[in-house]
Amino acid sequence: MAAAHLFAGRFDAASSWADRASKDLPSFLLVAGVAAASHGLAGRTEEARRAMTDLRKLDPSLRISNLRDWLPIHRAEDLATFADGLRWAGLPE
Repeated sequence: MAAAHLFAGRFDAASSWADRASKDLPSFLLVAGVAAASHGLAGRTEEARRAMTDLRKLDPSLRISNLRDWLPIHRAEDLATFADGLRWAGLPE
């Protein structure tokens, strides 16, 4: 649900769903990524940075440049949204 809201541009709903999911699935990389991206795109810098810290702990090798290897997002606009949010949250290129 969180990813669907993120790709639909509903960043507040996406972050809410991701935050709830992270309580049950704290080691699920996608949840941490969607939380970081959605908080970033919603302009919540502190929450985005906190989620990015969790994401980087789960996978320190993750970069904007290797997102496609990590998560096969087929729609270019969805990948761009996800990448933009992760950039705002502080993921290195």
